Amino acid sequence: TFTAQLNATAFDVKSEVSALQKIQEMGGLELVMPAAFAATGDCDAAEFEGRTVVDFPLTGVSIDLPTGLAGDFNAMTFSEQIPGPTLRVTQGDVVRMTLTVPDGEPTPHGNDMHASQVTAVPTFGAVQPGTSKTYCYIAEVPGVYKYHCSGVNVAAMDQHVLQGMYGIAIVDPIDGYSKLMVEKTTVNANGDVTRDRQFYSADALEFQLQYNQLYITDGNYDQTKMFGHQHTLTTVNGQALGYVPNEIHNLLNNGDVNKNIFVLQPWNSMDLKQYQSQLM
Repeated sequence: TFTAQLNATAFDVKSEVSALQKIQEMGGLELVMPAAFAATGDCDAAEFEGRTVVDFPLTGVSIDLPTGLAGDFNAMTFSEQIPGPTLRVTQGDVVRMTLTVPDGEPTPHGNDMHASQVTAVPTFGAVQPGTSKTYCYIAEVPGVYKYHCSGVNVAAMDQHVLQGMYGIAIVDPIDGYSKLMVEKTTVNANGDVTRDRQFYSADALEFQLQYNQLYITDGNYDQTKMFGHQHTLTTVNGQALGYVPNEIHNLLNNGDVNKNIFVLQPWNSMDLKQYQSQLM
Protein backbone atom coordinates (compact mmCIF):
# COMPACT_ATOMS: atom_id res chain seq x y z
CA THR A 1 0.00 0.00 0.00
CA PHE A 2 1.26 3.47 -0.78
CA THR A 3 -0.19 6.95 -0.77
CA ALA A 4 0.68 9.62 -3.32
CA GLN A 5 -0.48 13.22 -3.26
CA LEU A 6 -1.16 15.30 -6.34
CA ASN A 7 -2.90 18.67 -6.13
CA ALA A 8 -3.73 17.97 -2.48
CA THR A 9 -5.60 14.81 -3.43
CA ALA A 10 -4.59 11.53 -1.80
CA PHE A 11 -4.70 8.28 -3.75
CA ASP A 12 -4.79 5.10 -1.69
CA VAL A 13 -3.72 2.12 -3.75
CA LYS A 14 -4.64 -1.26 -2.25
CA SER A 15 -3.21 -4.56 -3.29
CA GLU A 16 -6.27 -5.45 -5.38
CA VAL A 17 -5.93 -2.29 -7.45
CA SER A 18 -3.33 -1.91 -10.21
CA ALA A 19 -0.67 0.53 -8.98
CA LEU A 20 0.48 1.21 -12.53
CA GLN A 21 -3.10 2.10 -13.49
CA LYS A 22 -3.34 4.63 -10.65
CA ILE A 23 0.04 6.13 -11.55
CA GLN A 24 -1.18 6.53 -15.12
CA GLU A 25 -4.34 8.27 -13.90
CA MET A 26 -2.16 10.65 -11.85
CA GLY A 27 -0.16 11.58 -14.93
CA GLY A 28 2.93 9.65 -13.89
CA LEU A 29 5.54 10.13 -11.16
CA GLU A 30 8.59 12.35 -11.34
CA LEU A 31 11.43 11.46 -9.00
CA VAL A 32 13.73 14.38 -8.19
CA MET A 33 17.02 13.65 -6.45
CA PRO A 34 19.03 16.49 -4.92
CA ALA A 35 22.35 17.17 -6.65
CA ALA A 36 24.78 16.22 -3.92
CA PHE A 37 27.68 16.62 -6.33
CA ALA A 38 28.03 19.09 -9.16
CA ALA A 39 28.93 17.78 -12.56
CA THR A 40 31.81 20.21 -12.98
CA GLY A 41 35.49 19.58 -12.50
CA ASP A 42 36.52 20.28 -16.08
CA CYS A 43 38.23 23.70 -16.08
CA ASP A 44 36.84 24.44 -19.55
CA ALA A 45 33.21 24.16 -18.37
CA ALA A 46 30.90 26.76 -19.91
CA GLU A 47 29.37 27.69 -16.54
CA PHE A 48 32.70 29.24 -15.48
CA GLU A 49 32.38 31.95 -18.12
CA GLY A 50 32.63 35.49 -16.72
CA ARG A 51 33.62 34.44 -13.20
CA THR A 52 36.76 35.32 -11.26
CA VAL A 53 39.20 32.40 -11.35
CA VAL A 54 41.38 31.88 -8.27
CA ASP A 55 44.40 29.61 -8.65
CA PHE A 56 45.22 27.39 -5.67
CA PRO A 57 48.44 25.44 -6.33
CA LEU A 58 49.50 22.82 -3.79
CA THR A 59 52.41 20.41 -3.57
CA GLY A 60 51.98 17.02 -1.92
CA VAL A 61 55.31 16.21 -0.29
CA SER A 62 56.67 14.27 2.70
CA ILE A 63 59.13 16.04 5.00
CA ASP A 64 60.46 15.64 8.55
CA LEU A 65 59.13 18.14 11.06
CA PRO A 66 59.88 18.60 14.76
CA THR A 67 57.00 18.02 17.16
CA GLY A 68 58.84 19.75 19.99
CA LEU A 69 57.62 17.27 22.58
CA ALA A 70 57.79 13.88 20.85
CA GLY A 71 60.83 14.04 18.58
CA ASP A 72 60.76 14.41 14.82
CA PHE A 73 57.69 13.45 12.85
CA ASN A 74 57.68 11.95 9.35
CA ALA A 75 54.96 14.23 8.06
CA MET A 76 52.97 14.38 4.84
CA THR A 77 52.19 17.97 3.90
CA PHE A 78 50.55 20.30 1.45
CA SER A 79 53.31 22.69 0.32
CA GLU A 80 55.65 21.76 3.18
CA GLN A 81 53.48 23.19 5.94
CA ILE A 82 50.94 21.99 8.51
CA PRO A 83 48.16 23.02 8.16
CA GLY A 84 48.29 23.54 4.40
CA PRO A 85 47.89 27.03 2.89
CA THR A 86 44.51 28.66 3.47
CA LEU A 87 42.33 29.20 0.41
CA ARG A 88 40.18 32.34 0.60
CA VAL A 89 37.72 33.25 -2.13
CA THR A 90 34.43 35.08 -2.61
CA GLN A 91 31.17 33.24 -3.16
CA GLY A 92 30.76 32.63 -6.90
CA ASP A 93 34.49 32.49 -7.67
CA VAL A 94 35.93 29.60 -9.63
CA VAL A 95 38.68 27.76 -7.76
CA ARG A 96 41.33 26.20 -9.97
CA MET A 97 43.11 23.75 -7.68
CA THR A 98 46.31 22.10 -8.90
CA LEU A 99 48.10 19.40 -6.94
CA THR A 100 51.68 18.56 -7.88
CA VAL A 101 53.42 15.49 -6.47
CA PRO A 102 57.19 15.70 -7.04
CA ASP A 103 59.40 12.90 -8.27
CA GLY A 104 60.70 10.74 -5.44
CA GLU A 105 57.59 11.12 -3.28
CA PRO A 106 56.93 7.62 -1.88
CA THR A 107 53.17 7.69 -2.40
CA PRO A 108 50.51 9.32 -4.59
CA HIS A 109 48.30 12.00 -3.03
CA GLY A 110 44.87 13.49 -3.69
CA ASN A 111 42.65 16.32 -2.53
CA ASP A 112 39.11 16.45 -1.24
CA MET A 113 37.88 20.06 -1.22
CA HIS A 114 34.82 20.25 1.03
CA ALA A 115 34.11 23.73 -0.33
CA SER A 116 33.33 22.14 -3.68
CA GLN A 117 30.50 19.91 -4.81
CA VAL A 118 32.88 17.80 -6.87
CA THR A 119 33.72 14.25 -5.87
CA ALA A 120 37.37 13.74 -5.03
CA VAL A 121 37.22 10.24 -6.50
CA PRO A 122 37.02 9.68 -9.42
CA THR A 123 37.00 13.36 -10.45
CA PHE A 124 40.39 14.04 -8.96
CA GLY A 125 41.76 10.68 -7.94
CA ALA A 126 45.34 9.86 -6.98
CA VAL A 127 48.10 12.05 -8.37
CA GLN A 128 51.16 9.93 -9.08
CA PRO A 129 54.69 11.10 -8.16
CA GLY A 130 56.18 13.25 -10.89
CA THR A 131 52.79 14.47 -12.15
CA SER A 132 50.21 17.21 -11.56
CA LYS A 133 46.46 17.34 -11.81
CA THR A 134 44.00 20.25 -11.89
CA TYR A 135 40.27 20.55 -11.36
CA CYS A 136 37.91 23.50 -11.04
CA TYR A 137 34.72 24.21 -9.15
CA ILE A 138 32.48 27.14 -8.27
CA ALA A 139 32.58 28.12 -4.59
CA GLU A 140 28.81 28.45 -4.37
CA VAL A 141 28.15 28.32 -0.62
CA PRO A 142 29.79 30.71 1.86
CA GLY A 143 31.40 29.25 4.96
CA VAL A 144 34.58 27.69 6.33
CA TYR A 145 35.47 24.27 4.98
CA LYS A 146 38.11 21.62 5.46
CA TYR A 147 40.24 20.27 2.66
CA HIS A 148 42.42 17.21 3.02
CA CYS A 149 44.30 14.53 1.15
CA SER A 150 42.04 11.80 -0.17
CA GLY A 151 44.85 9.27 0.13
CA VAL A 152 45.36 6.91 -2.78
CA ASN A 153 41.82 6.91 -4.17
CA VAL A 154 40.54 6.94 -0.55
CA ALA A 155 42.85 4.12 0.61
CA ALA A 156 45.12 5.21 3.50
CA MET A 157 43.24 8.50 3.79
CA ASP A 158 43.56 8.40 7.59
CA GLN A 159 47.34 8.14 7.34
CA HIS A 160 47.70 11.04 4.91
CA VAL A 161 45.35 13.34 6.86
CA LEU A 162 46.66 12.55 10.33
CA GLN A 163 50.22 12.93 9.12
CA GLY A 164 49.43 16.54 8.23
CA MET A 165 47.64 16.85 4.90
CA TYR A 166 44.77 19.15 5.83
CA GLY A 167 43.85 22.82 5.63
CA ILE A 168 40.86 25.15 5.34
CA ALA A 169 39.04 27.04 2.61
CA ILE A 170 37.12 30.21 3.45
CA VAL A 171 34.32 31.31 1.12
CA ASP A 172 33.23 34.87 1.93
CA PRO A 173 29.60 35.86 1.15
CA ILE A 174 29.25 37.70 -2.14
CA ASP A 175 27.49 40.62 -0.40
CA GLY A 176 29.87 40.71 2.55
CA TYR A 177 29.12 39.91 6.15
CA SER A 178 26.04 41.26 7.93
CA LYS A 179 26.40 43.59 10.86
CA LEU A 180 26.09 42.06 14.29
CA MET A 181 22.83 43.00 15.99
CA VAL A 182 22.72 43.05 19.78
CA GLU A 183 19.39 43.57 21.51
CA LYS A 184 19.37 45.62 24.68
CA THR A 185 16.75 47.70 26.45
CA THR A 186 16.37 51.39 27.17
CA VAL A 187 13.91 53.73 28.90
CA ASN A 188 12.26 56.18 26.49
CA ALA A 189 11.01 59.71 27.13
CA ASN A 190 7.65 58.35 28.37
CA GLY A 191 9.32 56.16 30.97
CA ASP A 192 8.61 52.95 29.09
CA VAL A 193 11.23 50.21 28.82
CA THR A 194 11.68 49.41 25.14
CA ARG A 195 13.90 47.30 22.95
CA ASP A 196 17.13 48.96 21.84
CA ARG A 197 18.82 47.27 18.91
CA GLN A 198 22.49 48.11 18.46
CA PHE A 199 24.46 47.22 15.34
CA TYR A 200 28.18 46.57 15.13
CA SER A 201 30.46 46.39 12.11
CA ALA A 202 31.17 42.95 10.69
CA ASP A 203 34.87 43.81 10.43
CA ALA A 204 36.81 41.75 12.98
CA LEU A 205 40.24 40.47 13.85
CA GLU A 206 40.36 36.87 12.66
CA PHE A 207 42.15 33.80 13.96
CA GLN A 208 42.45 30.46 12.24
CA LEU A 209 42.74 27.56 14.66
CA GLN A 210 43.00 24.04 13.29
CA TYR A 211 43.23 21.12 15.67
CA ASN A 212 44.69 17.70 14.94
CA GLN A 213 45.88 14.70 16.90
CA LEU A 214 49.15 12.90 16.21
CA TYR A 215 49.50 9.14 16.61
CA ILE A 216 53.23 8.47 16.45
CA THR A 217 55.57 5.54 17.02
CA ASP A 218 59.24 6.13 16.17
CA GLY A 219 58.28 9.22 14.20
CA ASN A 220 55.74 7.43 12.00
CA TYR A 221 51.95 7.34 11.93
CA ASP A 222 50.60 4.47 14.04
CA GLN A 223 47.14 3.33 12.95
CA THR A 224 46.82 0.97 15.92
CA LYS A 225 47.19 3.91 18.27
CA MET A 226 44.61 5.85 16.27
CA PHE A 227 42.02 3.07 16.51
CA GLY A 228 42.82 2.79 20.22
CA HIS A 229 42.38 6.56 20.76
CA GLN A 230 45.93 6.70 22.12
CA HIS A 231 47.09 10.02 20.72
CA THR A 232 50.67 11.18 21.17
CA LEU A 233 49.96 14.90 20.96
CA THR A 234 47.06 17.24 20.31
CA THR A 235 48.24 20.03 18.04
CA VAL A 236 46.98 23.54 17.33
CA ASN A 237 47.87 24.79 13.85
CA GLY A 238 50.14 21.82 13.34
CA GLN A 239 52.11 21.78 16.56
CA ALA A 240 51.83 21.33 20.28
CA LEU A 241 51.95 24.77 21.93
CA GLY A 242 50.95 26.11 18.52
CA TYR A 243 50.08 29.59 19.75
CA VAL A 244 53.66 30.71 20.50
CA PRO A 245 55.33 33.20 18.10
CA ASN A 246 58.55 32.29 16.31
CA GLU A 247 61.33 34.60 15.27
CA ILE A 248 59.62 35.88 12.10
CA HIS A 249 56.89 37.50 14.21
CA ASN A 250 59.38 38.86 16.70
CA LEU A 251 61.37 40.36 13.85
CA LEU A 252 58.29 42.00 12.39
CA ASN A 253 56.99 43.28 15.72
CA ASN A 254 60.06 44.45 17.61
CA GLY A 255 63.17 43.56 15.65
CA ASP A 256 64.46 41.17 18.32
CA VAL A 257 64.25 37.59 17.08
CA ASN A 258 65.07 36.19 20.53
CA LYS A 259 62.35 37.97 22.47
CA ASN A 260 59.40 36.02 23.88
CA ILE A 261 60.70 32.66 22.69
CA PHE A 262 59.22 29.85 24.74
CA VAL A 263 61.61 27.41 26.42
CA LEU A 264 59.90 24.36 24.86
CA GLN A 265 60.02 25.77 21.36
CA PRO A 266 62.92 24.31 19.35
CA TRP A 267 61.30 25.29 16.03
CA ASN A 268 62.02 29.00 16.30
CA SER A 269 63.71 29.36 12.91
CA MET A 270 61.72 31.55 10.51
CA ASP A 271 62.37 29.17 7.60
CA LEU A 272 59.97 26.68 9.22
CA LYS A 273 56.85 28.14 7.61
CA GLN A 274 54.49 25.68 9.25
CA TYR A 275 55.30 27.09 12.67
CA GLN A 276 54.66 30.77 12.03
CA SER A 277 51.92 30.99 14.63
CA GLN A 278 51.32 34.03 16.76
CA LEU A 279 49.80 34.94 20.08
CA MET A 280 46.16 35.91 20.21
